[in-house]
Amino acid sequence: MSRATRVSLGMGLLVLASSAFAVEPVWDAAAAGPAPFAVQTQPLAYLVGAPLFGVWDTLSLLALSQHYAVLVTLMALYVGARLRAPGGARSRLGNAGFEALRAVLSLVALLTFYAAALLLARPMTGIELLGLDLVSIDFHSHTNYSHDGRGSFTAPRNRAWHERGGFNVAYVTDHYTWQGFDAAALDNPPRAGDRTVLLSGAEIRIHRRPTNILGDRDRYLFALDSARVYVAPDSLAARYARGGRRPTLLYTMPGALRFLVPFTEDTPSGVVGIELNDGSPRGLEQVKSERREIIALADSLDLALLGAANLHGWGRTVASWSVMSVPGWRDMSPARLGDAIEQELHESRRAAVRVVERRMPYHDGSSIKLAMTVPWLTWEHFRMLSWAERFFWLAWVAVFGSVSLARDRRGRSAGPTTV
Repeated sequence: MSRATRVSLGMGLLVLASSAFAVEPVWDAAAAGPAPFAVQTQPLAYLVGAPLFGVWDTLSLLALSQHYAVLVTLMALYVGARLRAPGGARSRLGNAGFEALRAVLSLVALLTFYAAALLLARPMTGIELLGLDLVSIDFHSHTNYSHDGRGSFTAPRNRAWHERGGFNVAYVTDHYTWQGFDAAALDNPPRAGDRTVLLSGAEIRIHRRPTNILGDRDRYLFALDSARVYVAPDSLAARYARGGRRPTLLYTMPGALRFLVPFTEDTPSGVVGIELNDGSPRGLEQVKSERREIIALADSLDLALLGAANLHGWGRTVASWSVMSVPGWRDMSPARLGDAIEQELHESRRAAVRVVERRMPYHDGSSIKLAMTVPWLTWEHFRMLSWAERFFWLAWVAVFGSVSLARDRRGRSAGPTTV
């Protein structure tokens, strides 16, 4: 039996065996338990390509340390395979130039696979909320007007990404500018329930920290410096004391928790929410490693916990959704919905949002778990497959297994070659 046939059989057994230990692929991030109000959706094109698209999704959800662990593990496996190849280690080392070229090409192939996950358009998974008053929100996204945004990631593409990812609302929080929102607002529907709505925001700096501000720019422009980077806390406080509308500020990740300043009537420049999930690799590293501390802060300071894509136009994987209850939101105008979201954040604070996230194990600082990232996450990946994904996995396994068996038979029937 050829190696390809054995691999096909092994994959088929893994798909079937893992079904006995299946878990839901999305969960309530703060409770680390079921989210019965949300169901993952998977378009047919995603299911057909599940062996590829699912692996790309898993890679996109890894924290930074897990990416390093994957790369180190794969490099170690490559070296081991080359040393065991016919001819032995001495032969391999004796042809160092060839082996170096082969290693470089293998690394380029791996990095190309990674890059494809970031650059290529592909089907996306989302969620469906089981309640008319529930609304899924992304509080942190960018367009090509941000200095670190993808050049082709326009406001319409931002909206399309969020639509395919199962969001009803997304805030455009470009760095120090509202130009992305201005472009997005032109295509907002009159009714929020008609399509995904993009709302106004910006990412600025206040209290030495990058922070997202929500709502119309006129509520903040007077407090910004000439470069529209830094907000003066005292200016916000003075305007609020004179009867101005409450600012709505959200704490973004990654960032040191010691700089967090909560909103109070005496400190209106403080935040009402903090990200419990951030879609960037560095953000995922912090929110995973400091999850207990973040939840404890939210509980003690009465802050909303948020899910945020921190989207810059790369990749097609949603890490989390913020879910709020806003009665009658579907019939509201975009502006009215934005007001209702901010009001709920201020009034309900900790109880305002439930974060639904793609379930992804983390090593929690354990060096053993980190070293076992590849086999551990492979097993967890298969545990989280839906039944539809398992069907298409088995279909592809059957195709490749059949091709391998056919080659095996041809090889046996041809017999040894006589010279």
